[in-house]
Amino acid sequence: MATIDASVQVARASAGHGEARGAWLSVRATRLVALAGLGSFALIALAAFVAPPLWSAPGTNASPARVASYLLEDRGRTVASLYIYSVAMGLFLCFTAGLWSWLHQAEPAPQPLSAVFAFGAIALTGLILAAFAIAGVMSYGPQQPAFAATLSDLTFALLALSGIPTAVCLAAYATLVLRYRCLPAWTAWLAFLAVDAHLLIAASFMSHGSFLSLEGTVIVAVPATFFAWILATSLVLWRAAGARRSAAL
Repeated sequence: MATIDASVQVARASAGHGEARGAWLSVRATRLVALAGLGSFALIALAAFVAPPLWSAPGTNASPARVASYLLEDRGRTVASLYIYSVAMGLFLCFTAGLWSWLHQAEPAPQPLSAVFAFGAIALTGLILAAFAIAGVMSYGPQQPAFAATLSDLTFALLALSGIPTAVCLAAYATLVLRYRCLPAWTAWLAFLAVDAHLLIAASFMSHGSFLSLEGTVIVAVPATFFAWILATSLVLWRAAGARRSAAL
C-alpha cells in the first residue's frame, strides 16, 4: 500500500509540474505573439518615415512622364521602405497565426469565425505583398513612362482591394471577441471601425480625382485604423501574458 501511495503522490506531483510547465509555455507563447504584433507595428511606423510621403505620389491623373520621373527621385528611400514594410507584414502573419490559436480555443467547434479570421489575414497579406512587389519593380530601374504609370495604378489598385479581406478578417475577430469575451470588447469595436474604413478604401474605384479615389487621401488615412488595431491587440495580449504569469506563480 505504501508503494501505491508513493506512486500516486509522484504521479500527482508530475501532473502538477506538467500543468505549471504548460502554464509557463502559454505565457511565453502569448508574449511572443504580442511581440510579433508590436514588431510589425514598429516596422510599419519606421517604414512610413523612411518612404517618400504617400500623399505626394502622383495620382492616377498624373502624366506617365511625371510618374516615371517620380519613381527615380527617391528610389533608395522607396526600396528601403518596401523592404521594411514587407518584413512588417511577415511579422503580421506570425501575429495573426498566434492570435488565431487564441481565438480558435475560445470558439466552439467547428470554429468557422476563427477560420475566416485566418484566411482573411492570409489573403490581405498576399494582396499587400503583391502590391509591394509591383512597387519594387517600378523602383528597380528606369521604366518607360506608359509602363510606369500602369504599374503605379496597379500598385494602388491592389492596396485598395486588400481592404476587402482586411474587413473580413477584422469583422470575424470583432464578432468572436464580442460573442465569447476572449479579449477586451473595446478591441472589437476598434476592429469594427477599421472594417468600415477598409470597405471605404475598397470603394475607391467608384470615383476619380476626389476623396474616394485611388489618388485621394482615403488611401493614406484608412490604413491607420488597421495599424491601430494591431498595436492595441498586441498590447492586450502582452498584458494577458502578464496576468497568466501571475496566476501561474
